[in-house]
Amino acid sequence: MGGENEGEIEMKKILLAAVALALMAGGYFVANTHVTAAQAAEKGKVPHLVGIAFISGEGGHIAMVNLANMKSPSNIEKDRIVITEAGSEMEGKIAGMTMSKVKTGGGIHGAAKIGDKLYVGMLDGGVVVYNLKTGQKSKKIQVGQKFCDAIVGPHGKHIYFEDMADGHVYEWDYKTMKTVDSIPVGAAVCGIQWVNNGTKAYVSDMPTGTIYVLDWKTKKVIKKITDPQMTFIHQIHLRPHSHQLWVAAPNEYDPGLKPATHKSQIVVIDTRTDKVIDHIVLPPHRYSHDVAFSPDGKWALIPARTYQKDSRLMIMNANTHKVVEDISVCQSCHSKYGIEVKLAEGHPNLCGITVAWGMKHKPVAQ
Repeated sequence: MGGENEGEIEMKKILLAAVALALMAGGYFVANTHVTAAQAAEKGKVPHLVGIAFISGEGGHIAMVNLANMKSPSNIEKDRIVITEAGSEMEGKIAGMTMSKVKTGGGIHGAAKIGDKLYVGMLDGGVVVYNLKTGQKSKKIQVGQKFCDAIVGPHGKHIYFEDMADGHVYEWDYKTMKTVDSIPVGAAVCGIQWVNNGTKAYVSDMPTGTIYVLDWKTKKVIKKITDPQMTFIHQIHLRPHSHQLWVAAPNEYDPGLKPATHKSQIVVIDTRTDKVIDHIVLPPHRYSHDVAFSPDGKWALIPARTYQKDSRLMIMNANTHKVVEDISVCQSCHSKYGIEVKLAEGHPNLCGITVAWGMKHKPVAQ
């Protein structure tokens, strides 16, 4: 650890301890429980949504769910898009420090959709472009180090990738496929959203549980938002037709990456005041890393890990916070084909979600 100061050494010790806790996956991760629509919703409250949800995961592929029928993926050839091999977010660098040796260069965490293409961010900082019409994918383009989310920026000009290794937000021109800027923000950032016609931005920092507020003209931090219930956070999303920023706060760890004692939830921030206004506690064994909304803002789509043999997709009434659908996204397909997950202690971990609204049929898979 030559050249490191005492603070860096201490943080590295804490992060390494966190890896050990994650690998043990004991204590607060218990058996998966299925919450059915019948149990969670009143008759007639399940929405009719038209679109295809694309959910990225450490397995290196994107699971596809047709929202019109909410059927769990079950066909290994038609219900997923293979981008790369499997990987693990707990390998390599996090917050600037090396956690463990990278055993595989695979895994993905988020994708941005522009037109007929998905721009997929990888856990090794690469970007792969997938054509939804032809099923073809590009060669990997190396951009950063360890990407979490991929978000289309203000006015749709660029894509922004959030890096968990160096805490930077990478601004990337999808037309030239070149990096325009690299913006240092936090320790290990996961998501970004804009308000006020793109003049103000919010960036989530995973291990510190902090939402950074930036003046987007200067790219400088002007405020930090913290909350006792945000101990370990992930991606963020603005609810349409509102001033609500929804923060995925599964809280897998307490402050300092100590064993978790806080509930998995969505923390809601009012972007007019930058104050926390609500805490939406999720059902047991649901650890969300992202959220998407229907175009009218009435329904929230929440992918959630269970840290067992599945990851789920929940549909929540954004007003009442009632879960009206909860389906398997991983085990429904894995069990059919006898697939056993080898990484992450056998946990198939999904992360970011993007939705092609209006799309009625799943695209060509490869």
